[in-house]
Amino acid sequence: MNPIKYLLFLPISLTISLASAQYNHWCGSDQHMQAALERDPSLAQTYDDLVRFSAELEAGETQRNGEPRIIPVVFHVIHTGGPENISKEQIEDQMRIINEDYRRLNADTVNTRDIFKPVATDALVEFRLAKKDPDGNCTEGINRVFSPLTNNADDAVKALSYWNSSRYLNVWVVNTIAASDDQPGIILGYAQFPNFGSAATDGVVVRADRIGSIGYAVPGDRGRTLTHEIGHWLGLLHTFQGGCGGGFFGENIEDTPPVAEANYSCSQNANSCTNDSPDLPDMIENYMDYANGSCMNTFTLGQKARMDGVLAGSRSQIHSAANLQFTGVNDPTPSNCAPKAMFYANSNLVCTGEQVTFTDDSYNGTVTTRSWEFPGGSPAASSAANPQVTYNTPGVYAVTLTAGNAQGSDTHSKTEYIRVLPATAEVQSYYLQEDFESADEQFFTLSDFGNRWERTNVGYTGDHSIFINNHSGNPAGSVDEFVLPSVDMRNINNPRLFFKLAYRTKSGQSDQLRVFISTNCGQTWSMRYNRSGSNLSSVSGNQGSPFTPSGQEQWKEEEVNLSNFASAEHMLVKFQSRSDEGNNIYVDDIRISGPLSIGDRAINAPDLTLAPNPATDFADLRMTTFTAEPTSIAVMDIMGREVASLHKGSLAPGDHNFRVDVSALGASGVYLVVVQTSSHREVRRLLVGK
Repeated sequence: MNPIKYLLFLPISLTISLASAQYNHWCGSDQHMQAALERDPSLAQTYDDLVRFSAELEAGETQRNGEPRIIPVVFHVIHTGGPENISKEQIEDQMRIINEDYRRLNADTVNTRDIFKPVATDALVEFRLAKKDPDGNCTEGINRVFSPLTNNADDAVKALSYWNSSRYLNVWVVNTIAASDDQPGIILGYAQFPNFGSAATDGVVVRADRIGSIGYAVPGDRGRTLTHEIGHWLGLLHTFQGGCGGGFFGENIEDTPPVAEANYSCSQNANSCTNDSPDLPDMIENYMDYANGSCMNTFTLGQKARMDGVLAGSRSQIHSAANLQFTGVNDPTPSNCAPKAMFYANSNLVCTGEQVTFTDDSYNGTVTTRSWEFPGGSPAASSAANPQVTYNTPGVYAVTLTAGNAQGSDTHSKTEYIRVLPATAEVQSYYLQEDFESADEQFFTLSDFGNRWERTNVGYTGDHSIFINNHSGNPAGSVDEFVLPSVDMRNINNPRLFFKLAYRTKSGQSDQLRVFISTNCGQTWSMRYNRSGSNLSSVSGNQGSPFTPSGQEQWKEEEVNLSNFASAEHMLVKFQSRSDEGNNIYVDDIRISGPLSIGDRAINAPDLTLAPNPATDFADLRMTTFTAEPTSIAVMDIMGREVASLHKGSLAPGDHNFRVDVSALGASGVYLVVVQTSSHREVRRLLVGK
């Protein structure tokens, strides 16, 4: 089809025409291009300019000397220690495949049908793994980053590891990729179209099981997903883009026949459009359709002209002689670099006496020597590749690895990396309360990057709560967590988790809050609460500025049933936020108890008052009992430890007064005054300030 040049007739609503709402949308490049157009409609002119320039090249107005353009490549492998942490050999196999595909050296060129052989072509593009990083250091062209953002990945992974996109083709390798709500499907990869986004997000995201043809790779793909996505990065659209009618955002390349919708099989009888002249079958062998990897085998002369236009324009620096020298790809000798030390643990949260397995994930050079340091662990040092370490004392510990070879060594340390919990639950009572009034943290936080959960000076009751700043500085997709002290649930009847929540949505963004439970010291987690967007909100409407609750009416109480964990001797509760760069989330007054919350009274329970509260010197507990029962009255800290006993023994019906000596309690903070009879339990919170 001839390039279409009627920009003036482009409708105000810029929508890329997808061929069918039915197909499995495995390439996410369309959605990302559409999102860019919605943010900046003037990008339509960018596309029009590209089409015009490509046509000029195809007409011979600009000529090349026939030498391939060489593009430096870096692979950023984002993983959590699973099979998505693919090998160097699998990446090298993928490099072989894209070089064969773009130079038409692939063995299956024999499968190109005769009718298309006259337009099948060598694209004159070559790819090489970078040998120098942006700082001029020796590299193998592979980075490895441990992050849960590898799952359901989106553009947030790009902030984890990025090299200047005018000098390197960035390829981010992930476990799975997020699909958009309006185009669901299994997304295998997506690319940023030239000049359709920020330089900091320019490149390709692709699933690890679609890299290469060995190791973790899906055999049938043959590594063609990356061939396809790099085609988008070089300015190509799908052959089925715009369907039979084409249009402004049709593919607009003359020697690829129009295609009504994506092809998924190798049917050589497919001819979905008959409005082309001459009438040609669908070109299922084209890399820019959706046919199986085993069917794909060629680009066309028109597609080469489009890529020439990009490489002569917006991507001209990346293959320049100066950049090839800068990235070291002209050096014919194999990379021989000192390693970059990196490691991860199978778990960074364990109980006393449990074993942690560490994995040396060093990259950039073959490791021949290694030295581990495990303060607090047994052994305290090791030279093994993947040592197993036992921690026998509760605490928070650092880990250090020094990895080296003949070219040099590198040291990597992670502070506060291993958290060891007591084997016995920290909270042994029938009640847990965390209202964040005390600066002495009874919780701990975990974060990928960006912001962490932190204590702040606003609360539902009192002056403090915990919040995560998703409004600024927390990239979309970043996961942040905090974990409460472990609880022995056997003392709690019909247990529930209650907490106060404050959140207001920002238009177009949907932050998420989830609550998980673990009964095996964090080895596995069970999700019990999941809210996002308007379902999470405690205030109606959107707010573009950072949200801070102005009063109790902007909070809501959430309840989570924990009855499935009533027999757990060691239960952990984890709150997890996933940012969508929306707004701040606040959590306060977390408590684990039976169905009666603080202040609720059972029938015939003692009538209690506690004043003054807050207290600085003393507080009086006044109570009226209605039956004669054995009664114990104690003051506990929020960890469930008894710090003072006010009474033990029988109490006759009537009025009683017990004084709490605040000075004897120790530190300021929140305490619980607990009245236990043979039939009832009553709890009052006491805030102590000194």
